[in-house]
Amino acid sequence: MRDKNEKLKVYEFLYNRLPFSENEKQEFKAMQRMEKLEAKFEHQLSKIKTHNMRIYWHTEILVDSDYEIINVLIVTDYCYYLFVLHELEGEYYINPFNILCHSDHKAVLDLNRSERIYDMFREQLIDEGEYQRPIIIKYVMMNSEFKIKGRRSELFLDAKNLPYYLKAIEHSAVIRKKNHHPASTKL
Repeated sequence: MRDKNEKLKVYEFLYNRLPFSENEKQEFKAMQRMEKLEAKFEHQLSKIKTHNMRIYWHTEILVDSDYEIINVLIVTDYCYYLFVLHELEGEYYINPFNILCHSDHKAVLDLNRSERIYDMFREQLIDEGEYQRPIIIKYVMMNSEFKIKGRRSELFLDAKNLPYYLKAIEHSAVIRKKNHHPASTKL
């Protein structure tokens, strides 16, 4: 179902054949971690019926001169689901500026960027006709040791709820497929 990231394949081929710079070593380790997270997500995905969905892996978009990676994009007849995978561990909180911070007050993830990601996808994923499918972004925390203290955000999905969320996507894709009414065209 999922192909390994092309850049990771190159790094794996070149590893122990060429000397890597410190940046290349860090990037290689990060890509290996991401590969493991995607394999976990794919395992959960394999438990549902995906024939009413299109699934895309490793979508990269440019947002404010920085690249953002959407690990998994699931497209159904009625919705776009964007999943960004993380393996954060420990206790976190969301500060008043909508930034996810570790309990030691170190900023980890700017949740304001999710609006920019949403806008970029909305501009690129224009549906034909009058109906624009909703776009739902979820930061999936794949580590069961991730905890949020205080104010929560609907942007987060933890690993224990992922199977239920994917099952709900499967169910809505099947139900909606049965009752599909094409948008009427006005002349």
